[in-house]
This record gives sequence, structure tokens and C-alpha cells, in this order.
Amino acid sequence: MKKKYWIKAVSDAVILLCSLILCFAAYLNPWVSLWSAVILAAAVLCAALAIVDLICQRKQIKKEGKEEMKKHGTGVREIDRLILLDEQDKPVKSWDMAGRVSMVIGREGGEEEIDVDLEDCAFSSFIDFQHAVLNFCLDQWYVEDLGSQNGVRVRKAEDGECYKVMGRPCRIQAGDVLYIANTKLLLS
Repeated sequence: MKKKYWIKAVSDAVILLCSLILCFAAYLNPWVSLWSAVILAAAVLCAALAIVDLICQRKQIKKEGKEEMKKHGTGVREIDRLILLDEQDKPVKSWDMAGRVSMVIGREGGEEEIDVDLEDCAFSSFIDFQHAVLNFCLDQWYVEDLGSQNGVRVRKAEDGECYKVMGRPCRIQAGDVLYIANTKLLLS
């Protein structure tokens, strides 16, 4: 991105410089004619457009930099672990999510493979063999209920509210807690 910005900025600076030279040459022309006035007007217009383009590029780079800082800095943290919590909110078990694009949550015993096995949990009898799935898409994680009997809820870290996941995927962030039946999974 930086290289692309500098190439465009240098080309705009060259256009600006050439426009200013043309303006100066047209202004100093001893034969005032229609053509020198047209050349002068075109050069002034090109210079103005080059300046506006440089300013817009600079604003765009600043905006992208702020969004990147928010995403990776003090704002949204990346999710890299799924942590099983007990009734006292103490970690029991965890799963690494780094480099993954999908994780099926459920319990062993079904015909399909699962990535997060909750068979040993206190409420495992309420968990379907394939209960929910976590999917990574467009730099975000989403949770989706796979038609489970006891549902999936998300307690959002940003407002502390608990939402039921119904019908479509729900975007999740670090700090959110998933409730698979009554089992708590912290996204960290």
C-alpha cells in the first residue's frame, strides 16, 4: 500500500510541477493570444486537480492508518483462543483458533467430525453432536447455530447483553462469551 501511495504521489507531484512550469511559460509569453490563455487555463486546472488529489490521498492514508490501529491496536483485538469456562468462570480447557477458518462445536459420538469437543462438560447432555460453527470471513469471526435443540447465545463484551443466535451468523469479537446450551466459551 505504501509503495502504491508513493508512486501515485510522485506522479501527481510531477504533474503539478509541469503544470506550474506551463503556467509560468504561458504567463511570460510576449504574444498574448487565445492559445496562451487556453494553455494557461489548462495548466492552472491541472495544477489544482493535482493538489486536490494529493490532499485526498493523504486523508485516505490517515484514515486507513487509524482503521488499522483500531483493528490491531487499542480497538478490536483478534481472536486466537476459545476457552471453556467452569461455573466460577475459571478456564478449564482451550482451543487454538490461530490460522483456522472454521471450527465445529459439539460433542463426540456423532458421525461427523468436530473441532471443539464439549463431551466432558457438566451440561453435555444438552449439547448436540454438531451444535454450532465458528467461521472466519472478511477478517471477522462469526458464530452460527446448526439447528441445535438448546440454541446458542452470545454475551457481547461491548455492552454485556446476551443475544440469541437465530437464523443467520452473528459477528463475534474477543471478550465475547458463547453459551452452547449452558456451557460457557470465552473468545480471547
